[in-house]
Amino acid sequence: MQQGRGSAHVLYPHLSALTALAESPWRRHLSAGLYGLALALALLALARPQATIPVPDAQAVVIVTIDVSLSMRAQDIQPSRLEAAQREAQNFVRALPDSIKVGLVSFAGYAVLEVEPTTDHGRVIEQIGLLQMARRTAIGDGLLESLKAIPVDQNNKPLGPSTVVLLSDGRSNTGIDPLDVTPFARDMGVVVHTIGLGRRDGSSQADAFGGWGYWMQFDEETLRAIAESTGGQYYAAESAEALRQAYRNLGRVIGWRPQQTEVSGLFGLAAGLVLASSLLVANLRRRVF
Repeated sequence: MQQGRGSAHVLYPHLSALTALAESPWRRHLSAGLYGLALALALLALARPQATIPVPDAQAVVIVTIDVSLSMRAQDIQPSRLEAAQREAQNFVRALPDSIKVGLVSFAGYAVLEVEPTTDHGRVIEQIGLLQMARRTAIGDGLLESLKAIPVDQNNKPLGPSTVVLLSDGRSNTGIDPLDVTPFARDMGVVVHTIGLGRRDGSSQADAFGGWGYWMQFDEETLRAIAESTGGQYYAAESAEALRQAYRNLGRVIGWRPQQTEVSGLFGLAAGLVLASSLLVANLRRRVF
């Protein structure tokens, strides 16, 4: 079957011609090997294998919390801290599963619930682009407002997996101490991920308005403590690329849940493709002399 049959014969073949037509062993058995692989894949499909894959969690709630204090006008991250934060937060919301609810909180000297948790992600994206800066920084108030925005049951527990993604470029200088709010998040079961935006050295540089200003480096110790206390991750974003990567990493884990799913269809599809390849190779190998 591998060699095929010819319709004509050569009585006195030249040795050089036969040598040119000779095949390596792996080519001679490729078709049979592919056929055997197709059979093995078909048997695996019949066994109805399962795999754990991430699927969108329709019960999930995400609150995007952004610092809009005046230090966000700094240009150590181009075009400015605020514009970079807005752009990457919008990309983060776009990447989230459509079925989960997303809310938006901004904070400077006080916190504002800009958008209640909703599946209308376009509305959240639009509002992120409209954020305006204000004086002072109240990280604790921003976190507390984010927790208050999460739908809860009669026991003050979230109705579904809930997450806060809090970005700040400074230190809390007014309002509630952030570490006094963190226990409430932990008791509710809300995971808080934090992002510190800007240069760690906090040096003086020309600001977006042509003057000179001094801004503090972000409070890395507090942001890290908030994240670790609630089971979240802390990210230091000293560049636009680092900020982009932080949001990308968060987008891979937020709004998804693992689920056991039967994948026999994939094995069946693979078996069909390999079988077709086997037949194609067998047909190409046939030669008529």
